[in-house]
Amino acid sequence: MDNYFKKVLIAGYAGQDGYYLSKLLSKKGYSVYGVDRTVCPESLENMSGTAQIELSNAEQFVEYVKEIMPDEIYYLAAHHFSSQGDQNRCGKMSPFLSVNLITPNAILEFIKDNLPTCRFFYAASAHIFGIPESSPQNETTPHNPDTPYAISKSSAVQLCRYYRRTHGIFAVSGILYNHESPRRDSSFVTTQIANAAASAALGVKKTLILRDLAAIVDWGAAEDYVNAMWLTLQQNDPDEYIISSGIARTVMEFATEAFSVFGLKADEHIIQEPNMALTNRIPYVGDNSKIKELCGWEPAVEFKVLVNQMVDAQLISIRSNQRIA
Repeated sequence: MDNYFKKVLIAGYAGQDGYYLSKLLSKKGYSVYGVDRTVCPESLENMSGTAQIELSNAEQFVEYVKEIMPDEIYYLAAHHFSSQGDQNRCGKMSPFLSVNLITPNAILEFIKDNLPTCRFFYAASAHIFGIPESSPQNETTPHNPDTPYAISKSSAVQLCRYYRRTHGIFAVSGILYNHESPRRDSSFVTTQIANAAASAALGVKKTLILRDLAAIVDWGAAEDYVNAMWLTLQQNDPDEYIISSGIARTVMEFATEAFSVFGLKADEHIIQEPNMALTNRIPYVGDNSKIKELCGWEPAVEFKVLVNQMVDAQLISIRSNQRIA
């Protein structure tokens, strides 16, 4: 079927990934619909329609699916996790379960009963591996979730397996590693670093305190990863895929690259949180060989380019705020 006759629904369209995915699918000729609890004005030009729905409201969400009857659904919505705080490690389980598991289950049930040709993508996370036994991780690495966020995401991957194997639904799980963009929320360490670098370049003196500068992260570009999502739904058979850069970098490496944009030294502006008990754990680094082989996916945005994009976006934002003030 030609894409110009296809309808796609993005759950969580107002987020970073939703923005880039809506832009990609619009260019490919899809009629793009979106659901989120908030509105993303920048995405509206890519959309044929949107609905403002609390993502924990599974019944209302399914009613919108029934109205659209899409050919593809991308479930990017999530009750979020940030490595820079403990609130999502020790908080209540129910918000994570409602958005990350119960609503996807309701959608898959509707697909099973009413829309069996619909293809479903679930955005999972490397955090499903919890405390991994080895690195890099691949699709066969055992799940060992150790936070409410990770437990809910791991359960949803199992849920997709069930509907795929038992009911023949085209349900794909993409196990996403850290992916960034200029649209990344300020709660994430990459945006905090980019902001600190841009601030320093403008003569704003402040020190950024981070938990662990030696922490190893597998970083990629959101723009690349949404293309990977799309490719997984174009295959003959549904499966699970690691979506990652496959390259390990430290937080300090990201900071060094960000500050070097302006010829500055990161260690003069960023320090590690004092008396922080660091965990010597095996890092999240993804083996992306499966998606490369089966889907023909390759990351296109280089790390240096990604960091530059994020720093430039923060520079523009700070200058704009300074003019307003």
